[in-house]
Amino acid sequence: MKHFAEKIGGNGGEAVFYLHEPSDEIASNKKYPVMVIVPGGAYMWVSDREGEPIAAEYFAKGISCVVLKYATEGRPFFKENLYPGKEPVSVFPNSLKELAMTVAMLRENAQNWAIDPDKIAVAGFSAGGNLAGQLSVYWKKEWLEKETGYSSEMMKPNIAILAYPMLDCVKASGRTAINAWVNRAMLGEDVTEERLKKVSPLYQVNSDVPPTFIWHTTEDTFVPVENSLAYVMELQKNQIPYEVHIYQKGEHGFALGDERTDSMPDHSQVNEQGATWVKLSLGWMRQIGFMK
Repeated sequence: MKHFAEKIGGNGGEAVFYLHEPSDEIASNKKYPVMVIVPGGAYMWVSDREGEPIAAEYFAKGISCVVLKYATEGRPFFKENLYPGKEPVSVFPNSLKELAMTVAMLRENAQNWAIDPDKIAVAGFSAGGNLAGQLSVYWKKEWLEKETGYSSEMMKPNIAILAYPMLDCVKASGRTAINAWVNRAMLGEDVTEERLKKVSPLYQVNSDVPPTFIWHTTEDTFVPVENSLAYVMELQKNQIPYEVHIYQKGEHGFALGDERTDSMPDHSQVNEQGATWVKLSLGWMRQIGFMK
């Protein structure tokens, strides 16, 4: 395995790479599919639980992985309001640019890193699902080309995997304090309905969105399941291939659904039924030809 980190953008973002290396004992010329994993954290921090453990799971199945630690201010910035008037580094489109540049970097180095440039996935969790959704709907826009300096084809995700994703920032969860922090993290002091729609993939779905795998739970109180259901309907209208799984049980953010990502004393993040999403996503990727 080739393991290293690279700085992304100018705000302190970092991409951590876990890349398969060709072997004469396996296939010396093999090109691997690659997944850019985008953890959640409400744009206030980057969740460790939704980073390396996810990468380890997919790496073991033959997929090279990158964990994007997009730049954030950290929770105290929002909770204690220590820096009023300061623009957070996560303000749109900064985090989107970091993700787009990471995808482009993979294509630039596809030959040296044994990557199949036509098999680049983005997989996002919660706020990371918002970010992966943003790239899904915006990758072909001229304004993003100007922001990053890359062509749209370099930034294109071939597929997207969205886990309990925040796709509608207009109709939020009702947790007023948390919504205010998230809104500030995404939009700074200029929070309007128009700008909330701009950072909401739900309102931006178009015919260029890549094939998408989505999963969610009906018990999610932080990001309502309606986010995923409404997004799927937009994918259907635009004839975008998709697969969706809605689990009855499970709180927001249970990641892998087993002890590897369980952080709760009551083990409420262990979810045997919900944990099947990994196997289901792998089956979907094989079915559509993303991996063998």
